[in-house]
Amino acid sequence: MSSGALEPIPAVDLSGGRVVRLLRGVRERETVYGDDPLRTAGEFAAAGARWLHVVDLDAAFGDGGNREAILRLLGESPLRVQVAGGVRTVESYAALREAGAARVVFGTVAVEAPQVVEEAIRIDGTGVAVALDVRGGRLQTRGWVEPAPEAAPRPTSPEAAARHWGECGASAIVYTSVERDGTMEGPDAEAALRVATASGLPTVVAGGVGALSHLRAVRTAAGEHELTLGRRPVEGRLAGVILGRALYEGRFTLPEAQQALR
Repeated sequence: MSSGALEPIPAVDLSGGRVVRLLRGVRERETVYGDDPLRTAGEFAAAGARWLHVVDLDAAFGDGGNREAILRLLGESPLRVQVAGGVRTVESYAALREAGAARVVFGTVAVEAPQVVEEAIRIDGTGVAVALDVRGGRLQTRGWVEPAPEAAPRPTSPEAAARHWGECGASAIVYTSVERDGTMEGPDAEAALRVATASGLPTVVAGGVGALSHLRAVRTAAGEHELTLGRRPVEGRLAGVILGRALYEGRFTLPEAQQALR
């Protein structure tokens, strides 16, 4: 992601090979937006996207996966692809990187078996991002349906976890407000900024964007944050905003989102 700029990142969430979106992370509240992920990615690229956030929902929920569709995206899409959902071994991380993933996002395993993520960072830290999926102030795991266990081997508060992964050398944080995801009620930029401050890492915010005014508010908050802390642009800042339902339902276009985030 470009230094000092907030990047609008379209999302392609996959379930059964189809492009879908969930409401507040609930699998039963699924809306289908297409059956050709590569075509969807091509449309985003034509509209000016540079990154694509791909989530394998089936793998995240522990129910198979969408490996073939993801490999097609990695092999044929012109976009830089960030892959998330069900990545729980160093081997699967390495395979996705070899297939062309610009970044791979660890979620559940970062809470339940953090040594896996730490090993991936030691091998190839430039491709490691950590997902902080938060509901009611607590990290969520297993497809956003289970709170992080109290006896987890690493910190489970969002800020403490962010600090840990910053110290370990991860390349980025992806912060999602599960309660807002798919609602188009507005993202939780303030919580994402707290995570960015704690981690010292570029942080991508997801969940709740539904209008250009939300993007302008994120840009304003991010700018005030950088001025207050005097941080170098590549550290401890918001680096991108993941866009889902609002793009699919035509609330605004990708070029409009890019303009709002400048």
